[in-house]
Amino acid sequence: MALHYCKKCGRVVEKHKHSINDKCDYCNSDVYPVPEKYWLNGKDFLITKEQEKLLREELVKTAPEFDPYLFEHRDADLSERSSKIFAVLNHGEELLAEERRKVTCSYCGSANVRKIGFVSRTVSAELWGLGSKKIGKQWHCNSCGSDF
Repeated sequence: MALHYCKKCGRVVEKHKHSINDKCDYCNSDVYPVPEKYWLNGKDFLITKEQEKLLREELVKTAPEFDPYLFEHRDADLSERSSKIFAVLNHGEELLAEERRKVTCSYCGSANVRKIGFVSRTVSAELWGLGSKKIGKQWHCNSCGSDF
């Protein structure tokens, strides 16, 4: 991994040294390796906040590609983008959890089931006594007709 920076928006990102895509993930401009002068302890994947600020002052804001609007709005836009991604992921997790909670027929696997109501079980028990098929059952399958 090595740090790269974008001359247009000032984003500093980690990239694999052999990465094919040398584009900024925010503004899609070219990114360049952070010069050794800004590395922390000679490591090309570590930089302090002060060094990052200095890099932006010396290399980003002086570059002809520099876009002040993107520079000022970068962090807020990325935060909003992350929030939207997390919202979609959370919604997907909720859908999966709901899908897991769905009751399926233990005989045919169909999800076309309905809950057997208290009144239905009571009437069946009154009519058939201990021979009622609905004693101890909670669900009725509308596909195969079984109670479970």
